[in-house]
Amino acid sequence: MDKRLSVLISPGNWDPKPWIIGLSASELIDEVHVWPTEANLDRVELLLVWQPLPEGVISKLPNLKFLSSMGAGVDHLLGDSQIPRDLPVMRIVDKFLAIDMTNYVLMSLMIYQRNYHQLVYNQKISNWDRIAYRKVKVGILGLGALGSHLANQLVNSGFEVYGFSRNPKKIEGVKTWSGTDLDTFLAQPEVLVNLLPLNDHTRDVLNYELFMKMQPGSYLINVARGGHLVEKDLIKALDEGLLKGATLDVFKQEPLPSDHPFWSRKDIIVTPHVASVTTPGSAINQVLENCANFLNNQPLAYLVDLERQY
Repeated sequence: MDKRLSVLISPGNWDPKPWIIGLSASELIDEVHVWPTEANLDRVELLLVWQPLPEGVISKLPNLKFLSSMGAGVDHLLGDSQIPRDLPVMRIVDKFLAIDMTNYVLMSLMIYQRNYHQLVYNQKISNWDRIAYRKVKVGILGLGALGSHLANQLVNSGFEVYGFSRNPKKIEGVKTWSGTDLDTFLAQPEVLVNLLPLNDHTRDVLNYELFMKMQPGSYLINVARGGHLVEKDLIKALDEGLLKGATLDVFKQEPLPSDHPFWSRKDIIVTPHVASVTTPGSAINQVLENCANFLNNQPLAYLVDLERQY
């Protein structure tokens, strides 16, 4: 192939080394730069980004043709005035991300359903109490790539599954709602799993008003983005008994400050944004597929609609 691409990586707090090694090994790639750099970036046609784009990067890329998030999320790119509205923006749709996310949610559901904390406590006090468990109704807020994968696996695992999405979706074994039917959906499940994309329409969606519409004593699992949750509203809902508890993997501020009230609450499980982590090897392969598409004048895959914000 005569034509090869020059790439710039803006990795945020991620280690760029696996990306540099993986991209550089491909015959599609000519050179790989990592921001910040003093190198001449006039030839860069692809920009890979994690976390908010540093100010002034785009202005140094006069030949930029397309941009890709380094993960499934694109909220760090939405609303960024630096990015031209006609510039194609991609995201990572990785089967390993979906598998990891599903496994994390299954773990959280098992801990909840099987009263794991009580079992651990009972061991400490030598109490042989065979705690009964029952079938749990699970609602998934957001039926994109991750939510749909989770829904299918939960059905196969014997859960009663409900789903809500912006647009109608059909998933075998799952009762779904969309559009203006959110309130009807919220009344169904005992456990609510949030997998919505974060955008102007969904920011702060997990609030007191929403908790009021759920079954009394419900449980929340938030594995999407911290920006979805109004933290003070969750504490209020827990204190008032609207919710029984929550598992939270994402937060408005990360790392979560050591003095944050979530740390000390027995009704909240805190994990440090580990539910689903991009696997560089797999993600790089997807990026390279789009590089080949670009070089061969083929349509790019996994494009983000910046107007719809996902």
